[in-house]
Amino acid sequence: MKRYLLSVIFLIIVISIYHFIDIRLFNLDLTKQIKNALFMIRTDPRVDPTVMVFSVGKLDPDQLESKIDSLLITEPEKIGVNLCHFDKIPRFLIYKYKSDNRVVFVNCEDSKSGSLSQILNDNGAVTHFRTDKEDYFEQTLTNFKGRGNNFERINYGTRLGYPINKGELNESYAWFNPEQLKGKTILLGYMGDYLTDSIYYYTSCRVTPLNSNYGESNIPPDMYDIELSAHILRTINENDFITEVNQIIRVLIILVFTLLNVSILTYAKTKWTIVNLIIAAILFIFLTGLGGFLMVLAFDHRYFLEMDELPLILMITTFSTIVLNINNERARAQQDT
Repeated sequence: MKRYLLSVIFLIIVISIYHFIDIRLFNLDLTKQIKNALFMIRTDPRVDPTVMVFSVGKLDPDQLESKIDSLLITEPEKIGVNLCHFDKIPRFLIYKYKSDNRVVFVNCEDSKSGSLSQILNDNGAVTHFRTDKEDYFEQTLTNFKGRGNNFERINYGTRLGYPINKGELNESYAWFNPEQLKGKTILLGYMGDYLTDSIYYYTSCRVTPLNSNYGESNIPPDMYDIELSAHILRTINENDFITEVNQIIRVLIILVFTLLNVSILTYAKTKWTIVNLIIAAILFIFLTGLGGFLMVLAFDHRYFLEMDELPLILMITTFSTIVLNINNERARAQQDT
């Protein structure tokens, strides 16, 4: 009973510490590595056919005005415009389309009506968007009323098979295709001076879980704000939300793994210490891998399960259980003598 009580105490301590400190176990941090790679290893979702994204590149406000007029001819559902890359916001452009509810501009002042709903984490990454109000830029474009949550996790698509139709506004007007644009939501924003597959212009761009170095420190951004908006729109349009596993259930799952680890080590011990250590190592690998598999399985069913603390808790409870086993063996040996 003592070892199970200790396991519960260790569990509470470790989970509490993880709320304040990002503990890194490097190669042993399997569950954290899997969490960071979840969006990279998937093969869905499909391309959202209702959204088109165009880069405004180096267009000045006057050139952009003529492009918006041309796009309106194609009878789009909505046109969302992000001008936050300009040093000075062209107010005349916003005022011109103020009475046209088909054209929606981003309010570049954070937390104001019409601002972007993306939430920038402490590490510079964007994983969630706000849904506590209905007047954010993306909510206005989709008329999304929320699901009763203050925020939602962005369901990013795969980097390969990019789930966004995108192009570049330019003077050639190759982008002007009324049949393709009719009834679509068109997003206009900065994606570099020239549209490329990689980011070379570090303006209005963020780190996302699709970054190959996601989870590390001081990594370059991989996605522009207007692309983030497109992913948010796809999540809303497809009703493809990811539900966060709540804290109580998450802790209970880790507790089950912890107690299972202690029970097996208690009853599967031998009289040889080296064999017990090998059993403990194999069990650690198995349970950590099983935890990772459970995370992937949950994610495949649109549930996000975090188990960052699992490897450390398994290490601590493994060590404490082995020590207790050795002490018990010594005590039993002394009684026999």
